[in-house]
Parts: sequence; C-alpha cells; structure tokens
Amino acid sequence: MTTMLPSHTLLARDEIVAAPVLRACDDRTFELPPVLHVATATLFLGFVGVLSFAFRNPELAVPFGVFVAFIVAFFTVPGLWARMNPAETRTPALGWSEFMEHGIATATGRCGGREAATLVLLLPFLILCWAISVALIAALI
Repeated sequence: MTTMLPSHTLLARDEIVAAPVLRACDDRTFELPPVLHVATATLFLGFVGVLSFAFRNPELAVPFGVFVAFIVAFFTVPGLWARMNPAETRTPALGWSEFMEHGIATATGRCGGREAATLVLLLPFLILCWAISVALIAALI
C-alpha cells in the first residue's frame, strides 16, 4: 500500500530538491565545453589524415580537401552560432571543471562529466581506430 508522507519527512531524507536548471534550452552551447568540440573535431580530422596518408594519390587530394573543409565548417558554424548575439546569451558554455562536476542532462537522465565526455568522444575515437585498421590492412596487403 502507499501512504502519503509529510513534506518535512521528505525534506529530512533529502528527497525534495530544487528543480534542475535547464541549460541546453536556454543557450546555444549544447552544455558541452569547447574542449570536447575541439577534441571531436581533432579526432575526425585525424580520421581524414590517416586515410589520406594511407591512400596518398594526387587524384584524391580534392576529395580529402573537401572532407577537411566540411569537418571544419561543421565545427566552426556551431561555434559561431553559440557566440551569436552575446547580449542575449543567458549562460556561457560550461567550463571544464563545472562540466566534470555537474555533468549534463541527457534524454535518459543526468549524466556525469566523465560519462558524458566518454559518450561524446567514443564514436569519433572508434572512427579513427577504424581508419587506422583500414590503413594497416591496406599496408599489409
């Protein structure tokens, strides 16, 4: 059976807390510190660099240049968007220490800083590892 607990009992057990601050909806920084954006872009550029080195051919210079241009654009435009109209920005991007301490809110709940950094960097890291394995296979065959 369920019973109604008085609010002072819930307060004593720390079950009533302040509502979380909704940061991602209030600003354009996506709650991630710039360090994670730079690391993600670097891993993607490393992917293109590894493949362009493994399959170096003058005919592939233009496609790899286009890949680099798109990666740079995909990370530069959101960075500019986050800085757009700073008078209207309610909160700046999270700093690294604040990000590691408080984490971020995801669709499935609150995520700590280490877990969030792992989630953000896991796919780009695996893509870079895939490029390295393709390059190794091409070198050995």
